[in-house]
Amino acid sequence: MTTIEVREAQPSAPRVPLRHVLAVFVGNGLEFYDFLTFSYFAVYISRTFYPAGHASAALLATLATFGAGFLTRPIGAIVIGGMGDRIGRKPAMVFSFTLMGVAIVGLALTPSYTTIGYAAPVIVLLFRLVQGFALGGEVGPTTAYMAEAAPPHRRGLYLSMQYATQDGAVLMAGLIGTMLAARLSAEQLEHWGWRAAMLLGASIVPFGILLRRTLPETLGRPRAAGAVAAGVPAGPASPRGIRPFLPIIVFGLMMLTAGTIGSYTLSYMTTYALDTLHLPATISFTLIIINGGVSMVFEALSGWLSDRFGRKPVMIVPGILLVLSILPCFWVLTHWRGVWTLYGA
Repeated sequence: MTTIEVREAQPSAPRVPLRHVLAVFVGNGLEFYDFLTFSYFAVYISRTFYPAGHASAALLATLATFGAGFLTRPIGAIVIGGMGDRIGRKPAMVFSFTLMGVAIVGLALTPSYTTIGYAAPVIVLLFRLVQGFALGGEVGPTTAYMAEAAPPHRRGLYLSMQYATQDGAVLMAGLIGTMLAARLSAEQLEHWGWRAAMLLGASIVPFGILLRRTLPETLGRPRAAGAVAAGVPAGPASPRGIRPFLPIIVFGLMMLTAGTIGSYTLSYMTTYALDTLHLPATISFTLIIINGGVSMVFEALSGWLSDRFGRKPVMIVPGILLVLSILPCFWVLTHWRGVWTLYGA
């Protein structure tokens, strides 16, 4: 029997029903909705939890609080990601989702500075750290679940849903923010509008937990014949250890860092439009709709293209285009400030 015949004789992994994969996608999107909503309403949150009279300092402190969530994301990735490797993807995903729900409800219900003084920003910071921990722990198990559940010829498309659902959350946050900005005054947005946006996302958490509890476990499932032929190990870790994969890990971290910086720069554009360009809230929140909608479409397209033409060209070509577009876009923004310039950039 030839080597090829041995590989083809390996058992195929049982297919995971689409509704289970969708449960992972929806949960992933909701977690990012809750995490990112904080940045979109940063101007109003700063007026709620910090003393009046120092608007710029309050906004900077709020953005620093938003950034504090990134300090605990690597810790959550290690702790909850390790849990996903030890006891299973499903319990890790349920745990991270529950933790995110607790943090977002707590943050949305925290009393204002005028009510409890400096305890308000401290409590918000603590909940923000919990959010970062939960979100950091969400990405690893959900990505592993998608990779293990995907048919080999659709793995790029399945894994692109990791980002597409994140930007679906951005789109939803933009739609809700624009709706609130159109119907509420600035005072109402400051006092309770941003809280309503967060609680809308939190209201889905019980249903998300219920969906995830029904998921089948993929840890340790036999891989599909295509994966075996490609030399992918059947277990959660390769017997060769981590050393052979270090170059790929470092390169992957650099790629994710670049993508994350670009993503959160786009997220900051809402605050930039409100605080620097002094554009109306409806215009500023429309930016989120453009960002989320366009990104979601092209992320799914990139996954499909990678399954058809390979991973490398789909990584390299858009990366080059992004690098070439950064300076021209910001140069135009600083020289011709306006609604359509901002939308175009």
